[in-house]
Amino acid sequence: MKFRYVFIAFNIIIFFFLLVIGLLSFYILGHDLALEFWQASRFFIALMIFVLVGLDLFYLLNRRLYLLLEREDWPGLTHYLETKIIQDKHYSSSWVRLLANAYFVLAEPAAVVALERAVASGNPSLIETHALLFGTARLLSKDIHGGVGFFSRRLDAAVARSGKGLFRNGNARKTDWIRFYYGFALLLERQFSIAAEQFSILSKEAKDPLTAGLSAFFLTDVLSKVLPDRSLDLQTSADDGRNRAVAALHTIDDWYKAATKLQTEIHGAMLATYLRDAARWIFSNASTFSKS
Repeated sequence: MKFRYVFIAFNIIIFFFLLVIGLLSFYILGHDLALEFWQASRFFIALMIFVLVGLDLFYLLNRRLYLLLEREDWPGLTHYLETKIIQDKHYSSSWVRLLANAYFVLAEPAAVVALERAVASGNPSLIETHALLFGTARLLSKDIHGGVGFFSRRLDAAVARSGKGLFRNGNARKTDWIRFYYGFALLLERQFSIAAEQFSILSKEAKDPLTAGLSAFFLTDVLSKVLPDRSLDLQTSADDGRNRAVAALHTIDDWYKAATKLQTEIHGAMLATYLRDAARWIFSNASTFSKS
């Protein structure tokens, strides 16, 4: 994507908008009324010019960043952002996120963990903001035990935030994913009993239908088999999660649409196989099944 073309196009649109409004006002209203119209609209015109100048300054100040993104120069981008974030200690949330994603593109999850340590000392609040990125990096770098501890520490705080604030529904969904990855990390570490507890909670209570469906799938496909003495209860919880996923997403096509959107995020991309397998299980008895 050529970012400079976007900025140029925006400049052209604003310029022609002001020009057309100006010419039309003189043509339709006449000289005197047009001057009164422009005088009455001076605040709006000044605002448009201010936005335009601000946007252009923003592009010029970040031109190097946009050029690297256009070229998909991931090594160059990581070096640029490392300088800005770690050396210059400019802990911008968007830059931290972008650097973490660049590390993932370069298949360097261990570098994301190192970035987490730097962010923890420079702007600790960003660890919570990007908990899914940093926690996923631990799992991808094979630090399963560290992933269990990371998500465990974040879960209580996330639960406390999930029902509060203007964005409480979004917070609740993020909490669902933190709980899911806590359960997933426990599953990888073979702490099956605690993992089953987390997935059972999600199957019954998750706001996000993908987490409810995935949790139900793991309860049926894995945990009911390794915990045979609890299989009946786990299957009941799995049925709850399956029904809630179907009630929210209706068809397997809807599931795939939601899964495709999720997979634009790193924590979703690593679940691609599980999302596909869960879809087949959830909708296996549904007449709406339309994909293989």
